[in-house]
Amino acid sequence: MTTVFLCEDSLDGILTGVYEAWGSRLGHENVRLKTDEADTMELFCQYQTVRTDMEKAEKVLRTVRRRMGEKAQEAVCYAAACPDERKADAIYRLIVLGMSMEDGRQAVNCLQNPSVLLVEKLRYKAWHEAERMLGFLRFQELSGGVLYAYMEPPYAVLPLIAPHFADRLLQENWIIHDGRRKQIAVHKRGSGWFLADAGLLNPVRIEERSESEAEFQALWKVFCRSIAIEERRNPTCQKNLLPLRFRPCMTEFQV
Repeated sequence: MTTVFLCEDSLDGILTGVYEAWGSRLGHENVRLKTDEADTMELFCQYQTVRTDMEKAEKVLRTVRRRMGEKAQEAVCYAAACPDERKADAIYRLIVLGMSMEDGRQAVNCLQNPSVLLVEKLRYKAWHEAERMLGFLRFQELSGGVLYAYMEPPYAVLPLIAPHFADRLLQENWIIHDGRRKQIAVHKRGSGWFLADAGLLNPVRIEERSESEAEFQALWKVFCRSIAIEERRNPTCQKNLLPLRFRPCMTEFQV
């Protein structure tokens, strides 16, 4: 009988599931990982719910980095950000493959393996979305001087883009809010960043803009209009480069 480990749909949840499935010693062919959102029950399977454990997840990630290299670590992290019910088991199979090879770094190149191929496809999707968010994300200055940005990406890319802004905006206090997943990344000036529940935000405070924010927004909109060439206006091409789903959160498209 196959044992299905139901884990949280997050990187830490999936890695905890990998830890528990591996440690169960039931045999890799007798276990399977699923995210807890996949609620379809199967016959001849027993289900075991996995409680997310940050320490166990970190142990697995360290092992992947040490035995399989940074490329495999990146593939696991990015693939976990995609909404696909197959991803948890595919990540598990990739790690099992890498641990069984003399040179685990070659595991990500075994694209003839369906699980490795799926992880690579998901990695590319998440990477592409994260790269877009680095350019499309817009910060606004709140009354207390904190920079605030709101987004609703289809993939859970917040942990993937936060290190970029922590490096670029090291001397700023900022918050990036993922409205779809009700999660925020918080950075303190000169320090690190961390993830938190969006319920901690004060809805009144995040609507209070600084005195200069309206002026900067107006200047930015004027700049965007001034560099546009009306004769070369091509809405279809613009939609390909800047999809409509990003625009509600972008200053230059707000009235």
